[in-house]
Amino acid sequence: MTKNWLDPFLKASKIASQEELAEAIGVSRATVNRLANDHSLLKRDRAEVLAGVLGTTAEALILNRPPRHSSLVSSFDPDTDGAHDDEPSYGYTREHWQAQIKGAIPEIDVKLGAGEGAIGEVINLPVSASSVSGHEVVAEWFIPDAYLRNEAKASPNNTIVMEVVGDSMFPTYSPGDRVIVDLAQNRFVSDTVYAISDGASEPQIKRLQRVMFSDPVQVDIISDNQHLRTITVELDRLTIIGRICGHIARK
Repeated sequence: MTKNWLDPFLKASKIASQEELAEAIGVSRATVNRLANDHSLLKRDRAEVLAGVLGTTAEALILNRPPRHSSLVSSFDPDTDGAHDDEPSYGYTREHWQAQIKGAIPEIDVKLGAGEGAIGEVINLPVSASSVSGHEVVAEWFIPDAYLRNEAKASPNNTIVMEVVGDSMFPTYSPGDRVIVDLAQNRFVSDTVYAISDGASEPQIKRLQRVMFSDPVQVDIISDNQHLRTITVELDRLTIIGRICGHIARK
């Protein structure tokens, strides 16, 4: 007998309570409560029904291995088959992440290069009938939604924190600084600082400036460090991960 073994699965899902789960699978609250307090009552058919509602797998439920959604931010590889679809395949999404601290945003194990970036270990997790690749969340930052919306002009549900490495964006951004990245702003709209990738190397933090009268559209990739040269490329060759909408400096 395991004390409330079902609770970690509920916390990692979009189901708020045992009562809501009972309604979703068409049983009584008492039935769910008995099951939650006695793992031996779980049978394959019930596990398959629960898996569909909780966003996990029947095997994970039967083996009592709760998903670690709270510790991952999903990622996509630039070399996947979808690399030429309308939506960029290289990027990140918080779809399968849930905060440990209510209202917090995640810092992921990926460092934005102000020079050369760095990508931490990619972890694969089962989600329903498929799997998700994700980067570990190494910290959570509590930044009020009102600040993100009104001051940073960012989407609170689509922001992540990333560490800066290298000095190509010095003095604006120093090694060890953190930046807030709005993943929803993954299109070039105005001249500002973005998290970008060329699809082959680690993510970078750079200032983008449109080249006037260029057709097809070109952008200058600018390093704030004046000792480094500006690179000009066609915009279509560049993947924008998100706009840099905030700066947490180490001072």
